[in-house]
Amino acid sequence: MAFQLKNWTSIVASTLNHFRGTTSRVTDFNIGSVVRTILESLAIEIDEFYQKMFHGLREAIPVATYNTFDFARLAASPATGVIRVTITSAAVATVIPAGTVFSSAAARLTYLSQNGVTIAPGGTYADVSVVAASSGAAGNIPAAVAFTVNPSIAGFVSAANAIPLVNGREVEADAERKQRFGSYIEALQRSTTSALIYGAKTAALFNASGIETERVKAVSIIEPYVADSAQPISLVNVYVHNGVGATSGALVAEVVKIIHGYVDDAGVKVPGWKAAGVKVTVAAATETTQAVTGVITAEPGYVASALCALATEALSEYILALDIGEAYVVAHAVVLVSSIAGVANIVFSLPTADVDPAATNKLMPGAIAITAA
Repeated sequence: MAFQLKNWTSIVASTLNHFRGTTSRVTDFNIGSVVRTILESLAIEIDEFYQKMFHGLREAIPVATYNTFDFARLAASPATGVIRVTITSAAVATVIPAGTVFSSAAARLTYLSQNGVTIAPGGTYADVSVVAASSGAAGNIPAAVAFTVNPSIAGFVSAANAIPLVNGREVEADAERKQRFGSYIEALQRSTTSALIYGAKTAALFNASGIETERVKAVSIIEPYVADSAQPISLVNVYVHNGVGATSGALVAEVVKIIHGYVDDAGVKVPGWKAAGVKVTVAAATETTQAVTGVITAEPGYVASALCALATEALSEYILALDIGEAYVVAHAVVLVSSIAGVANIVFSLPTADVDPAATNKLMPGAIAITAA
């Protein structure tokens, strides 16, 4: 029988009814009587017991469930992304070593380059993958933050992130864990589309210190035979994206390992997520930058330039959050910007119609120019 929470009033009523039905020697049950006062005092203790039992069960059930399935909470992870370093043209190659420190007065943390990058002779820029020095949402920053570098780079001109760095997160919240657990349960039978998506999203890369540097954020599953009967039914193409751009080959390789199964360092066989006989290919989703141009009309008393900055950041995050193959919807962008306090109107001149990318393509923020009317 299900646990039923009883309140103080119902407990008092139940005890009074029991007394009335089992004894005729006590007759005064009026408010303030000795017997009723004793019963009401007892009901207070029972009510407290019910409340403690209820809260204990509410806390214990998810803990027991997660422990049963060995479903740990995700740890905090640092923000990652790409910073473009611009230099003056040189006759020799310019090296940006791994571990280069990027810092800025506008950023709350420093960022470290994950790999060494070489700018070829005559080149003027390079895109450097970086990771925040500390985990958590504090490393999330808007686009166009200017950085200085250490050690210095020959011919250095500027360094800035073209798109926001927004994938830094705190320790997984209860609601997020519950939602992820639902996806996990759906994937228990494996080999299904849901299972492949869940399995791919467990792929992550970590540095030598155990800090997460890249994770799969978006997955697209394509079964070619659905559109082309000449394709084998057993073929499944998986496209992944890290949510910040330039998905690495190492992350793709990690997805391949997880989906196909592998033997861990302890020699234990870890089952994959695909069915036997099914051929699964994995590739990074292609990227297309989406430029946005619009004009804002501000309400009286609001600073238009500040609203333009907020709108630019909101649109960048909207495009960045789109899934692989998910369309940019102008109406959604209008609602998003219009919901900013102080915006009276927004008119977009680019794009003027919805942008529907291919199922293997991820839209990324391009040049976003929001000006005041």
